[in-house]
Amino acid sequence: MIRLTQEQNASTKGNISILVLLSLISLVVMFVEIMLVPDLRQVASDFTNGAEWISWVLSIYLLVGGVVTPIIGKLGDIYGTRNLLIIVMIIYLFGLLGSGFSISISNALLGEANIFVLLFFRGVQGIGMGMFPLAFSVIRNVFPQERIPFALGLVSSMFAVGTSIGLVLGGWLTSVDTWNFAFHLVAIPFAVLIVAAFFVVKKEQGVEKGEKIDAVGAALLGISVFCLLYAVTAGRTDGWTSTKIISFFVVSAVTAVAFVLWERRSSEPIVKLSLFKNLGILNATLVAFFAGLVMFLYYQTMPFFLETPVALGGYYGFSDTFIVGLHMLPTAAFQFIFGMTGGLASKKYGSTNVMVVGTAIMAIGFLVLTQFNDVFWKLAVSQAILGTGIALAMSSLINVVMDFTPKQEFGVSSGMNTLFRTIGGAIGPALSAAVMAPYIIPGFEELYRYEGFDRIWTVATVFAIVAFLIALIFRKGGKQGKSS
Repeated sequence: MIRLTQEQNASTKGNISILVLLSLISLVVMFVEIMLVPDLRQVASDFTNGAEWISWVLSIYLLVGGVVTPIIGKLGDIYGTRNLLIIVMIIYLFGLLGSGFSISISNALLGEANIFVLLFFRGVQGIGMGMFPLAFSVIRNVFPQERIPFALGLVSSMFAVGTSIGLVLGGWLTSVDTWNFAFHLVAIPFAVLIVAAFFVVKKEQGVEKGEKIDAVGAALLGISVFCLLYAVTAGRTDGWTSTKIISFFVVSAVTAVAFVLWERRSSEPIVKLSLFKNLGILNATLVAFFAGLVMFLYYQTMPFFLETPVALGGYYGFSDTFIVGLHMLPTAAFQFIFGMTGGLASKKYGSTNVMVVGTAIMAIGFLVLTQFNDVFWKLAVSQAILGTGIALAMSSLINVVMDFTPKQEFGVSSGMNTLFRTIGGAIGPALSAAVMAPYIIPGFEELYRYEGFDRIWTVATVFAIVAFLIALIFRKGGKQGKSS
């Protein structure tokens, strides 16, 4: 009996170490992805070529991440998660360092500061998104069933913590130094996390079944989403009815259809369409797409709203990125508060019910934002409501997936959910740039009239309402998967 207790204590300590490690990974990754948000205008101005592609600083990371995440999740199911997690973390570190040195590299290779070098390394960072389905699989493999919702909720809540720190500390770093320095600095603790993962996460046996990776499906998906994003981004400059833009839209549609047809006949699909027969999984997947879309619509537009000079019709006119980060803090703070409780609420009230409530509050938040934004206390209220909704919606998603997915399919299912969330997120910045293009203030690139912000937040409100209706309609649907 004493030996059993000691083993249980050792297991508990090991689980705590794993949970701390995975939480810190999530925190650091989200910090990196948000730390540039307050300084996007400065990033654009630092590049002499391609500054108009600034929205892709967020989009390319999400696009690459969306394509490779289900593949990495599948590889984790086949070969085990520990070694793959470490490899993906090393690739992410390479992307961090490359992004930090992107201006120097582009000057050395091209003779000018070209933003496409930064976009390349941001794409490399996108591969790091595969850490998340691997982390979720580690939790499901090592934690007792009754503690899984809390563990998943805690790791998911670190997205909000990283966001909070990224907005404030990232804003401060970019105000006292440069955004390049911020990349260099964050690479240090992430390298430490790689070493920690080597010792903390135990090597497990994979469930190899001789499966193959769906490279064709991944290529078709990547081409489809890339062509869509390119057309949305370039349409404002090349003309929406130009042959070039129409061609990209057509290629996107054709490859999307080809992707679906290929996945239906593939023996090892990147997106297992049969899982969508379960309405619970379909529910979480569709909500994930729209939640990712509206969240990045907000993050792409709010810094520019706060930075628009009063003399040009803005309400705030901040030039200090630290101040911009502070004024975006209410959203992140409430994401943190309700992200921490989202997992527990999912266990107590049901994950689908929490998702319904979260999407409803998210829609209300955007609606209020369109009306309450001219002074900080109003803006803070709007952001608090929005942050609450985003946190509850996002933290419930992984628990919905877990509730309705058999354990052996969890890596694929969680990867699919992340895929659709990140594709939505990738579309968000490009869509915001397209919708707001008619409202650019002449002579001031990336500065917009107030009507542009009102229009894009109204669009976000509509998408959030769609997410709520999907969650509401399908909340009773589906057949729960077995957890073992």
